[in-house]
Amino acid sequence: MITRLILLFAVVAILLWLFKRLFAEDPDPRKIEHDTQSKSENMLQCKFCGVHVPESSIVITNDTPYCSQDHADRDQ
Repeated sequence: MITRLILLFAVVAILLWLFKRLFAEDPDPRKIEHDTQSKSENMLQCKFCGVHVPESSIVITNDTPYCSQDHADRDQ
């Protein structure tokens, strides 16, 4: 009798898991296409304070990288 209850519970649990997988709105993480282009960016160190800043945000004055225009002005 107890064996039948355990078997019934296992079958119901498996069916619930299968229905959840079939009707879930979230895509399977293994099927998601990954972006082939890297989103990383080079980091440059500010000459004034030493903070590393993404290359797209850097201020370059006299071929020297700074994290902000204020630091470029102070270093001159």
